[in-house]
Amino acid sequence: MSSAAEIDAGRLAKSRARSARDIPDWMRIGLNGTVIVVFWNHLWFSDLSDRSLLEAAESGSLLTQATFIGLGLAMGAALWRLGIERLRPLLSWPILLCAGWLALTILTSVEPLLSIRRSILLLIAAMLAAGILVVARSARQFALTLAGSALIIVVSSFLAVALVPHLAVHSAFDVQAEPEHAGLWRGIFPHKNEAGSVMVILILVGLYVAATASRFYGWTIVVLSAIFLIGTNSKTAMATLPVILVVTGLTQVFRGGAMRVLLLVAPILAFSVISIGSVFIPPVKDLLEAILKDATYTGRSEIWQFAVENILNRPLQGWGYGAFWLTERTMYGSATISTWVNSARHAHNAFLDAALTTGLPGLLFALLAYVYGPLRDLSRIAAGRALDPTLMLFVRLWLFAMISASFESVLFNGNNPTCCMVMLAIFGLRLRTEHALVSR
Repeated sequence: MSSAAEIDAGRLAKSRARSARDIPDWMRIGLNGTVIVVFWNHLWFSDLSDRSLLEAAESGSLLTQATFIGLGLAMGAALWRLGIERLRPLLSWPILLCAGWLALTILTSVEPLLSIRRSILLLIAAMLAAGILVVARSARQFALTLAGSALIIVVSSFLAVALVPHLAVHSAFDVQAEPEHAGLWRGIFPHKNEAGSVMVILILVGLYVAATASRFYGWTIVVLSAIFLIGTNSKTAMATLPVILVVTGLTQVFRGGAMRVLLLVAPILAFSVISIGSVFIPPVKDLLEAILKDATYTGRSEIWQFAVENILNRPLQGWGYGAFWLTERTMYGSATISTWVNSARHAHNAFLDAALTTGLPGLLFALLAYVYGPLRDLSRIAAGRALDPTLMLFVRLWLFAMISASFESVLFNGNNPTCCMVMLAIFGLRLRTEHALVSR
């Protein structure tokens, strides 16, 4: 039996080992804060009157690539120092299946080099999302870092609208926006819909900050973000927010595993039906035409039809990750007469985009990783119990992304704020199944 002195010596040695691998708080906050700001918007002040935006975008942005590579190296160093083994819980079979199939379809891509380059960006974004959770020392530090980042984004957006409206408000001269968007706010973002999505994320973050670290900062973020959201008139974001708050509120009342799953899945299915169903289910189409002014969702129905036609052309392997939209092949190489649909930036539906780029098996694996896995993890963590603030944040971010997926491509796009935050939420739920990460 070990003596008391030996036990104390062992504890001291472990304590010294942990201290040697520690990272100062200022470095943790600085790294995480920078990553979060970049996640939410890394291309500030886009000039939408620039006609070069109408051209194919196969080369990508050198600034984006350099930013993500630099942050990836910094986060990699931090994870190595803290212990890369902390990420081991992320090696779940739904995530591995999805990642493995995505890698396989790169080999069959119609543009392999383009797929490789864009998949590297997604991989770096995924590592950054996971790294935030490991680098954050506590829930309070995590919340305060989110608060600082949120204030930078929302205050910058208000200042942009006030000081440089030609770069922060849609106008009739925008080459990629409908004329009716003129006058709508976009702040530091390239489009009012992206601004609206980020404002919803900031509102959810503000509620988390209020519950975890500071009511003043939290509710300030909520109020400012809500005002800006109204200025964007982003209908999808504005319609989604109350659904998220009501549904997640009900999960605190109905705590049974099956009931929680039903509550969370129901709005995802409902939004899927009213989106894709408006094109392929006649009764749904007739109903929507009777109650909505625009049952095409500002032209999305045409894009969805175009996407489905091309899914059927390559149903097994897909066209390759990131190798369909905004490429020379799609925009100018079609055998049919090109229309405005050929120049769309994405399918405006994450599930269609998954099938389009990675095939129908890829869609199945995406559903396993993005829907089944998080719901399974949530049931393991909090079946029969109330959700703590950190879990609530993860669930709200996840639900927002899954509902948004019916109208925007948010699952496999490392450039998209919602994609980055849903990866953070999914990884957070996964890590919480092993230990109480950033929960205290």
